[in-house]
Amino acid sequence: MTLNVYLIPGMSAGRESFEALTLSDHCSATVIPWLLPKRKEPLIDYAKRMLVSIDTQAPFVLIGVSFGGIVAQEALNFLTPKALILISTVKSDLEKPAWMRWAYKAQVHKLLPYYIAGHLAHKPLHMLPDLWQKRWKQYDYYLPMRHPEYLSWGVDQVLKWKGPSVNVEVPLFHIHGDSDDLFPLKNIKDAQVISGGPHIMILTHAKAVSKLLARICQGL
Repeated sequence: MTLNVYLIPGMSAGRESFEALTLSDHCSATVIPWLLPKRKEPLIDYAKRMLVSIDTQAPFVLIGVSFGGIVAQEALNFLTPKALILISTVKSDLEKPAWMRWAYKAQVHKLLPYYIAGHLAHKPLHMLPDLWQKRWKQYDYYLPMRHPEYLSWGVDQVLKWKGPSVNVEVPLFHIHGDSDDLFPLKNIKDAQVISGGPHIMILTHAKAVSKLLARICQGL
């Protein structure tokens, strides 16, 4: 029987961020795209809009990466997947680095010029060094959702999130890299560790992540 797998990417990322991963043959993968948030929209309301296309009549698994993992955990308020798989994310405020909690209290993220992100793709790449041109093209390819309203809202949601607001009996699996600079492994509890995996390990360590995903899905 086919197992539907719904993938929620990291902040600003799209389906391109999952292209290096491979899933088991019995899995059917669907990447959920980001939406523009409504003004002052609560995270759970946003999650309901974002995940409205999920077929709840068939068995399914939710996979969330980074900010997508936070959204996936909020989705447990209204969805019951066969399993929740978190990658490169956190399960509570305590798993975040201290600077994030400080940043939210100080509200420094409100001062960031998010509008700049929308203009980066329009820079004259031919005037940049070759390495910068390569990095800029990667940024443009892997992070297509750069609307300033989305970025401002998303960063605010990550910084203020305390943890899932519901306690349900859904099997949870956490995959994390030991070289994750955004969410350091030292703060993470009960995770399956990818050696050398950075925050973007679904790109850099796709084979190792795919192997763990296959093992998890085969056991469901």
